Amino acid sequence: MDGQQPGDTTPAAGMPEPTRVEDGAEHSTVDAPARWSGAAAVVPPEPKKRWWQRETEPEDDRLATPAVDPWADYDTPLDPFPAVPETPLPPTRVEPPQPTKVEAPQPPAFTSRPPVAAPPTPAPAPAPAPVSPRPVTGPPVPLPSKPAKQRRRDRKAAKRQPVAPRPPTGPPTGGPLPAPPPWAPRQPARPLPTPPRRKSRWGRRLALFSLLSVACCCGIPFGAYQLSSAQYPVTAVLPESFADLQLRDTQDSGSGSFAGEYKDDRGKRVTVFGMTGFRLTPGSDVGAHLEQVADEYKLSDVQSFDLGEFGAHESCGVGRDDGSTVVVCAWADHGSLATVLLTRRSVQDSADLVARLREAVLTKP
Repeated sequence: MDGQQPGDTTPAAGMPEPTRVEDGAEHSTVDAPARWSGAAAVVPPEPKKRWWQRETEPEDDRLATPAVDPWADYDTPLDPFPAVPETPLPPTRVEPPQPTKVEAPQPPAFTSRPPVAAPPTPAPAPAPAPVSPRPVTGPPVPLPSKPAKQRRRDRKAAKRQPVAPRPPTGPPTGGPLPAPPPWAPRQPARPLPTPPRRKSRWGRRLALFSLLSVACCCGIPFGAYQLSSAQYPVTAVLPESFADLQLRDTQDSGSGSFAGEYKDDRGKRVTVFGMTGFRLTPGSDVGAHLEQVADEYKLSDVQSFDLGEFGAHESCGVGRDDGSTVVVCAWADHGSLATVLLTRRSVQDSADLVARLREAVLTKP
């Protein structure tokens, strides 16, 4: 350690740097990190305030800030568009007030007044005293005049004297006034006529409601029965010939069922099978029956036809049976339901033929 000056802490060449001690004579210039103790910092308690100071709000420093004009350092731009002069408005239209309607005064109602009493008879005037002739005298003698001082004294003395009270006024000398006459009896007012009693309409409404109820409950079923009585009951009898067709085969299964097959010389075939009995909804029965045979005959283009009779319905569609094209028709009314298969015919011709076949098969007993 030759050549090292006193107070020099630099290690000599080849020597390691000595360890620095925190509490040594020479303090380290490096700030050591704060030691973690594992506890949060505790805020020092504030001085306790009095009860009258606890709810006071602190003053807002923003209120003390002076107002700043944001456009103080900017020049005010001029409006490039000149101001448009205002158009004067038209003068207000003043309409003269309507004259007030003055109605004529109504005459006062008649009121009975008491009769005015007759004035009392005046007393007879006293007889005039005899006039004596006035003596002829000379001119009046003037009274001696008092001096002015004496007159003033007399006036003052008269003012000092007390004034005598005014005597009370008594009743008139003419005697007491007569009593007023009694009021005339007032005629009683004529009673108003009793308004007519308003007639109650509840009875009429109840009767009308009852009539409508009976008509709806009994009239509608009765009308439907009258219309359906022409279709039920009926019997089904297949004729031996129909148009140019001849009955080739028939089958009677009883209980109102019927079936048969018609053919002509050209090979056209008509097969019919059905049953008789009362039906409440024949329209829906036709559709339900065709839906049952739709898968068997592969029906398509189903159409409805009008038979011209209430409660009678007919529908036809095109299908296939054993590889050949057939027309499947069905009719239904309130007394029967049947299905007809026709070959080598159009849909329209088949519908007309089925309508005529229905009239020939069904008979009213």
